[in-house]
Amino acid sequence: MPTPLTTFIKETPADSLYLLVQWPWVQELMEYNWFRKECLLHHAFDDQEYLDSAYFVPVKRMHEYQSGDKTNFIQNEEESYS
Repeated sequence: MPTPLTTFIKETPADSLYLLVQWPWVQELMEYNWFRKECLLHHAFDDQEYLDSAYFVPVKRMHEYQSGDKTNFIQNEEESYS
């Protein structure tokens, strides 16, 4: 029997789910041209733990990264201009 959480995960589009990625692991993701447009800086409120340079990254982009997809890598974009 599905739980409310598994139902939520199944029915939520992958482009609206985010993972919190902390420094230094997020540094490599910053090399993709989608990073500034799609990732959100973590802001701590009240008594929450402050995480220096942590970003919310779309799950779909993490899947692309894990699969080795470099089509949106900044270096590839710069090479196309030369």
